[in-house]
Amino acid sequence: MISSLSVRNVRSLSGGASDFREFAFSHGVNVIHGPNGCGKTTVLEAVHLLLQGFSFRARDLKELIAWNADEMILRGSFYDESHEWNRALQVGNTGTVVKENGSPLRTASSFFGKMPAVIMQPSDIELLRGAPEVRRRWLDEILCFRSAANASVLRNYKRVLQQRNQWLRQFKKDGNAVGGEDLFQVLTGQLVELGAKLWSIRLELSKEISPIITGYYRRLSGGVDEITCDYKSSILREFDASGIPNEDMLKNAFAEKLAGLELVEKLQGITMSGPHKDDLALCASGYEMRSVGSQGQCRSAAIAMRFAAVDVASRYLAKPVLLLDDIFAELDVNRRDAVAALVREKDCQVLIATPQFEELPFKADSEISLSD
Repeated sequence: MISSLSVRNVRSLSGGASDFREFAFSHGVNVIHGPNGCGKTTVLEAVHLLLQGFSFRARDLKELIAWNADEMILRGSFYDESHEWNRALQVGNTGTVVKENGSPLRTASSFFGKMPAVIMQPSDIELLRGAPEVRRRWLDEILCFRSAANASVLRNYKRVLQQRNQWLRQFKKDGNAVGGEDLFQVLTGQLVELGAKLWSIRLELSKEISPIITGYYRRLSGGVDEITCDYKSSILREFDASGIPNEDMLKNAFAEKLAGLELVEKLQGITMSGPHKDDLALCASGYEMRSVGSQGQCRSAAIAMRFAAVDVASRYLAKPVLLLDDIFAELDVNRRDAVAALVREKDCQVLIATPQFEELPFKADSEISLSD
């Protein structure tokens, strides 16, 4: 859990050139309220960054620096049942400094893996409406909750994929590439090995979370309708009749697929098959919700996915800090009450950002008021 947060020159939370904004949090439900634009979501973003190692709304951390400042600084104090620790992050034009308990870390991503955070926000509807990349990113984040080994497989797969794509782009442009065919075959072999491992652990995760998501959706919708959740990949189609393939089967199928695509990939300059092309299909009445789901159905499914992430984090890593960014405003009364009941059941530390403090469906243990 987080006990305190210090912020300087982060987005709209700027109190002057040398001033820090200080926040203290209780164990239970912490409500951060105030008018639009006062920095409520930024507080959640700062906590998420210090716990997860990345921002949920910016790819480049320099985007968090206040417009009239040269750098931003975050400091947070955290604790669990056994110990306490402090984290600090400084981002400026001269670079990034990351520390835990005063010791330097390589990057902000090094924060990941000790205490997780799960964010819920109105834009989560993109988990259903958005491109497959959005669902893959969500799937891979909770994949990393399960083990550091999973994170390593994912990181290595992305690295080899990037190198292979770089080779293919150069070959398309010049008719040859650094390292020649020998390097291409080495990269292809590494991609096959890592791709099979990534498929294997994604399929295992999908099998675990599918009933969790459908169960939460049933509660959020009041049992009015049902959804299904399935992992989709072109490489898996030939295995549909024989059940879930093992890693060797996946490796052989991937190698055969890439061999058949080699000429086209060299013409296109990109890797055209692999886990980076897959999707998680959520369906209602046999149709993908991405296309046919109503606003209410898609919001319920997105919230169900986030609660599934809470369960995975709690089981394999630690009970997460739950960050709720004004998620109740667009829910009907029944869904609001269902979400509130689930939040209470999880018994996590909760930080809620809302402009309408009085309309929350539960009582706050701590209140933080922000003003412009």
